Amino acid sequence: MPDLATALTAWLPSQPWFPSAGCSPVRTEVLHIHPFAPLGDAPAEDVRGVVAVVRVHHAGARGAGVYQVPLGVRSSLPPGLRPPVVAERLGVVLYDALGDPELVDPLVRRISAGRSMPGLCPEQGLPGAELPARRLRSRPLGVEQSNTSVLVEDRYLLKVFRRLEPGTNPDLEVQLLLRAAGSRSVPRLLGALTGRLGRSRATFAVLQEYVADAEEGWQSALTDLRGTGDRAREDPPAPGGGFAASVLELGRAVARVHGELARAGGTVAVTESGTARLAAGMEARFEASLTEAPLLAPHAGAVRAAYAAVPGVPVRGLWPDQRVHGDLHLGQVLRTGDRWRIVDFEGEPNAPLNERRARQSVLKDVAGMLRSFDYAAHHGGAAPADEAVPADRPVAGGPPASDSTWGGARDAWAARHQDAFCAGYAAVAGRDPREFDVLLTAHLLDKAVYEVVYETRRRPEWAAIPLAAVARLAADITRSRSA
Repeated sequence: MPDLATALTAWLPSQPWFPSAGCSPVRTEVLHIHPFAPLGDAPAEDVRGVVAVVRVHHAGARGAGVYQVPLGVRSSLPPGLRPPVVAERLGVVLYDALGDPELVDPLVRRISAGRSMPGLCPEQGLPGAELPARRLRSRPLGVEQSNTSVLVEDRYLLKVFRRLEPGTNPDLEVQLLLRAAGSRSVPRLLGALTGRLGRSRATFAVLQEYVADAEEGWQSALTDLRGTGDRAREDPPAPGGGFAASVLELGRAVARVHGELARAGGTVAVTESGTARLAAGMEARFEASLTEAPLLAPHAGAVRAAYAAVPGVPVRGLWPDQRVHGDLHLGQVLRTGDRWRIVDFEGEPNAPLNERRARQSVLKDVAGMLRSFDYAAHHGGAAPADEAVPADRPVAGGPPASDSTWGGARDAWAARHQDAFCAGYAAVAGRDPREFDVLLTAHLLDKAVYEVVYETRRRPEWAAIPLAAVARLAADITRSRSA
């Protein structure tokens, strides 16, 4: 077998789930090797499956991270099997096991049945999946994300958490709460896998229902936006109906999930010291962001003023803090007709685990969704506030972004769907999130600043979208202060 640590150091930066931007690995050390096949009900003798747990040391200040890499080991790959190959030497092929149905099969069966493996232990008390006796059909979903999702039998989704941290992953923790609450707004949780991580344990994977024939909310938004662009030069958009009516239902679904999480996970009253900590955290994140995204600097005064106003908000009457989604946007919701399901409860991938597991304001999720409608409206055609948009750059397939008629239409589209979401939320929650304008503005800015840094690291060409949002919010704050 080739030197696994050396092979992974060379291979990891090419993987879509690995945070390679600005933090190329300089050294990899293997912490654990957990075998999962063959273990009595194995695939062919020629193939073995292990989960490698590795610590990757990055150059500079990014430090180290711990990751899991499910690996297949064969003497050669059979015809038709083309998984990502880690290394090949001396008659041994190492490859990503999640691309091999022959290895996904025993892994899924053991998780579903609650049967332990060396170093790996399925979560007990979950219903499991109804699996056929033949080998399971599976394929990884080609979605850009920090984890790997494998579609099994077109009915189930195995989600493998690539980066590992000690403790229960929020995605599993929140799904367990919602299962206890009997929620119908999330896919059914069927199984989970935890494993050894040093002297602690971590969540390695979850198995859940796959929502067939569903469309991601982001795609639904872009489809509707294209239709708006086609009509922009002819008729004003209708005030209601269409996608806006569906977004109203999305607001209701999010409010229902928040209510279920409040009942199952408990709430904590907001205090004056709590709002002070919230503001301090937002300001600290903003100050840190200026190093990676110096284009935020012109708006620093207004951003700091927005955060400074947070401790002065009267705490009486505020929504109590509770477990929330933590990274809610249109890519985290699935639409089947007018019914919505909410997925991926991990929280912001760059935030520490203790922050993602903490109780927070529901306004964090509301702000994330409101930002997402703005993102969709300006997708593909945003530019910094002081920069003209090239005429040949389309916005979500619509007319050129520099067309003033279309520019007004996309702004109106974003506002209309933000209003619909808040109205739907208020219909279930009993209060409109827009009533808490100071806190909501602070959360909107906090999210937009996070997005600027995220895009600067991963997709610099998209950073202009949240940067323009920061500029608009900052301008509104400056006008209100001078009024």
